[in-house]
Amino acid sequence: MSECTYTSPSGLRCTETASQDGLCFWHAHTDKKSPDLKKELETKAKNGDNLSGFNLVGANLSDAYLMWADLSTADLSRADLSLGHFFGINLSHASLFKANLTGANLKEANLENANLLGADLTGVNLERVTWGKGQKITNHQEADALSAQGESEPAKTKYLEAEEIYRNIRKCYEAAGTSDIAGQFFYNEMVVKRKLMPKFSSERIWSRLIDLLCGYGEIPYRIIGSSVTYILTNALIFSAMGLFHNGQVYTFNTAHSFTEHLEFFGNAIYFSIVTFTTLGYGDFSPVSWARPFAAIEGFVGAFMIALFILSFVKKMTR
Repeated sequence: MSECTYTSPSGLRCTETASQDGLCFWHAHTDKKSPDLKKELETKAKNGDNLSGFNLVGANLSDAYLMWADLSTADLSRADLSLGHFFGINLSHASLFKANLTGANLKEANLENANLLGADLTGVNLERVTWGKGQKITNHQEADALSAQGESEPAKTKYLEAEEIYRNIRKCYEAAGTSDIAGQFFYNEMVVKRKLMPKFSSERIWSRLIDLLCGYGEIPYRIIGSSVTYILTNALIFSAMGLFHNGQVYTFNTAHSFTEHLEFFGNAIYFSIVTFTTLGYGDFSPVSWARPFAAIEGFVGAFMIALFILSFVKKMTR
């Protein structure tokens, strides 16, 4: 009899005997309700066999021992994986669509590009799980690709799926007390939620602004970078428009030397910082059109400082 024609993404050929359509029992779309299936699968995993691409749709693998097993690209849709012992398991590119993972141990598992849509993650141990670059799940990546191709409706569907999955993963990490990792998935959840908003809408623009400023409260250091950039930009504006000091208006002038320009720009930075932090010492004051910029900077500064405190406290209390 011929061998199974299945070849894993890594190039490994399945050595099982083909049963139908050139595929073996494990790779074929056959019923996986056998009471001995879990035991046989555990034996294969214990022997270090490659389980990549196995079709285990609807299989009962409750309390199964599949530690360090390679089930990459496997189809585990609607499978019962509750209370499973899956330490170090490779489920990259696997389908876990509506799988029951209640109470399963997925510690140090590889879930990069796995489809977790509808999966029950109640009580799952996700400690040190590999999710891939930026914790970005496959549904999010597919949505971005469709959006780039102009396929707005299919992209919207994928974004909705990604939002649901991110929310479920976040809740799982929050329940386990690992709020720092939960924050990373909260950020991705907010990103896909933004991409579901109408383009150029005020809600989407505001959401994007909050992302740029502080990463939805998860990246406080962005506020520092944004603040420094804003302060320096306003310093240039004040240097060009002029500042009043000791009865004289100071501004950039081609007649001044480089040293004088540098000294004045330093004073403009000082004034910009004082205005941003709303200290207002009064030794320098804006003139002409510099005044509205100074007023706006004071308002923005108060907002940015409050935003930084809120983001910092949020991170530290976790």
